[in-house]
Amino acid sequence: MVVPLKAEVRKEFGKEKMKKIRAAGKLPAVAYGPALKEPLHLMLDMLESQKVLLKGGRETDYELKVGRRKYRALLQEVQRDPVTGNLVHVDFYLPPKRK
Repeated sequence: MVVPLKAEVRKEFGKEKMKKIRAAGKLPAVAYGPALKEPLHLMLDMLESQKVLLKGGRETDYELKVGRRKYRALLQEVQRDPVTGNLVHVDFYLPPKRK
């Protein structure tokens, strides 16, 4: 089963900028792996991400939709706030493209 997840490219970096992104209802994320030359810094919708990632977990293949591009991704790491338990950051691994 492949679970779709919409994402936007993120151009902001740094602790203070990430606070603003989260306050706007977005979840910072990064995608990396042999399928990419450079890591892809992303923003996901916080509510959609919580629902999708909670349902799918680590054993699910995700399809990251970034603009017109689609990437097959595996959930690598999930960071949560230790007090609230809210998602803070997500890492996706993009495996080599299948031939």
